[in-house]
Amino acid sequence: MNKIWIILFVSSIVALCLFDPGQVLTGMLNASNRAVTLSLSLLAIYAIWIGLFTILEKSGLSAKLSKLLSPIINKLFGKNNLSEESKQYVSMNISANLLGMSGAATPLGIKAIESMQKDNKNKSTVTFPMIMLVAISCSSVQFLPTSIIGMLSNAGSSNPSGIILPSIICSIVSTAITILLVYLFHFIFDRKKKTKKKKQG
Repeated sequence: MNKIWIILFVSSIVALCLFDPGQVLTGMLNASNRAVTLSLSLLAIYAIWIGLFTILEKSGLSAKLSKLLSPIINKLFGKNNLSEESKQYVSMNISANLLGMSGAATPLGIKAIESMQKDNKNKSTVTFPMIMLVAISCSSVQFLPTSIIGMLSNAGSSNPSGIILPSIICSIVSTAITILLVYLFHFIFDRKKKTKKKKQG
């Protein structure tokens, strides 16, 4: 991945040097200023939500959140596939994604995978709950896309909240398709494994 970014970076500078050499330094400085401004504007949003989720975890409210979301979690991941600790991290990951905080959801997702790995007897295998968590984290239903709203606001949009309804519709559709595909491929591979075992037996 690093090689791809280096190629893009170098080829962009070469192209700019060939067609408009005077804009090379100006363009790089302007892009850097915009990147720093955007980072600082998003920093406050992430600080608030990450702080909130840390408080939820330390205060024990994450357990209550886990119980609230347990019907959905049990349906998606299987009733007996997750420990209570894993359920808490999964519930906070889902909550962060619902708020459009993918940056805050990522460390929670990592903690959930680590917790699932502890529950897994065969440490070298990837389990169905792990696959499901990664899949729904990538698609993630977003009721309040705070990161995108922050970016639009920073870019000077006159109506940054106008993205909310399209975001809800698109994320619901993409997540529904993602869940169906995970179940479909799990069924196909599980069936292949059973067939292979029968042949070997």
